[in-house]
Amino acid sequence: MFMNYDDFIEALDELYMSIEEVAEKLGLEVDEIKAWEESDDEIPDAAVELIKSERESRSADQIETEE
Repeated sequence: MFMNYDDFIEALDELYMSIEEVAEKLGLEVDEIKAWEESDDEIPDAAVELIKSERESRSADQIETEE
């Protein structure tokens, strides 16, 4: 799954996550994540996987809440 910096930030907003939270979960510095904005490369796989797992986790939590 390809994700650029703008998509990444949009996903964080949807998940109500901060860059600080993501940095902590990935073992990175906030500045390292912010540097992705200047890069033409896609977001690292570990960050994309974190977004995917957070979406799945929250989706599962929402289903449990509805029951």
